[in-house]
Amino acid sequence: MDIAALPTKGERTRAHIVTTAAQLFWRRNFHGVSVDQVADAAKVNKATVYRYFADKRDLALAVVKFNGAVTLEVFFASTFEKYTAPQDRLAEIYRLTYQAHADIHAETGDVFGCPMVGLALELGQDMPEIREESQRVFEQVEAYLTAIARDAIAARGASGEAEVIGRTLMQIQHGGFASARVAADPTRVLDAGRAALALIGFPDTPILNEEGSNS
Repeated sequence: MDIAALPTKGERTRAHIVTTAAQLFWRRNFHGVSVDQVADAAKVNKATVYRYFADKRDLALAVVKFNGAVTLEVFFASTFEKYTAPQDRLAEIYRLTYQAHADIHAETGDVFGCPMVGLALELGQDMPEIREESQRVFEQVEAYLTAIARDAIAARGASGEAEVIGRTLMQIQHGGFASARVAADPTRVLDAGRAALALIGFPDTPILNEEGSNS
C-alpha cells in the first residue's frame, strides 16, 4: 500500500495505523499486542487510534482486510499479470512467499507463517467477522489456484478436476506455511512449492533462480 498516495491526512494516518498493527499482530499475535503498543509503534497517541477504530477488535478486522488485499495483489494478481504458463505462475507465487519468509527469518531468526491464517485461527471463534473476511480472501486465493490447475490440465492434455486440484493446492500452501512456522524454517515453503508443482504435472520447474541454473 502506497500510504503517501492517499488523498487525505486522515486516510494516511488510518492506513499507517493499520499497517503498523498488521506487523505487530503478525509477529506477536492479537492478544500479545496492546493498543498502547500499536500507538507507540505508529508514533501516534492512543486517542488517535480510537479516533479511527472503535476498539482493538475493529482494528483487527481492518488488519485482516489489509492483509487480504496485500496477499491478493502482491502474490496473485501481479503474478498472473507477469506470467501466463501455469507452472511459472505457481513457481512465482512460491518464490515470493518464500522470500517474504526468508527475509523475516534473516531479520528475526523466526518465521511467522501466513498473517491471514494466524489471525483467523486466533480470533475466528470469538469474532465471526474475522472468519468471514478471511474466508472471503481464501476463496479468491483458491480461485487463482484453480485457474492454475485448469491451465495445467489443458497444457498437458491431461484429465483431472481443476476445482479439486485447486483446493488441494490451497491445502498444500497452508500446510507449508504452518510447517515453516513451527520449524522456524522458511525452506519448508519451498518444499510445499515443489509438491504443488509436482501435483500440477511440472515437478522440474525451479522455484528459485539458482535451482534453474543448477539443473
